[in-house]
Amino acid sequence: MKKMISLHKHWITADAVKQVVFAEINPGKDIDLPEYLIELGKFHSSFARLSVLYGLIYVVIEGYKELKLADEEIDSLFEKEEYVDTLRLFRNSIFHYQKDPIPEKALKFLEAEGGEDWIRKIHKAFELFFLKQLPIKETLDKIKEGNAQQRH
Repeated sequence: MKKMISLHKHWITADAVKQVVFAEINPGKDIDLPEYLIELGKFHSSFARLSVLYGLIYVVIEGYKELKLADEEIDSLFEKEEYVDTLRLFRNSIFHYQKDPIPEKALKFLEAEGGEDWIRKIHKAFELFFLKQLPIKETLDKIKEGNAQQRH
């Protein structure tokens, strides 16, 4: 159970980043730059957050495999080995120093047809997996109950 909770912690970190991937970026009124540079900066920031999310999702995949866990939906998504392997390379390009600003190993996953859809599915499959495997709802209900009792 302890290892599963640790893996869930990694998924929660990825999910937290997912929540801000497409958040609106407001550079402020005092920035005196042409609009196209501001838009380029916003795009780069969004891409950087998305890159971190993708890398963190691979950390969850890696842990799942290391723990030798099984889930029909996740395992069926792993059958797309080219996505799993190119995501591993992408993660390495994000979390390990690269000499090239845009390394080829980063592009392999980004250019893979259907990769974006696959990663959304794997993220959701992990969410459902953890909801089935861990007493998340029960724990949240106990916390709510405890908070309600403290207010009375």
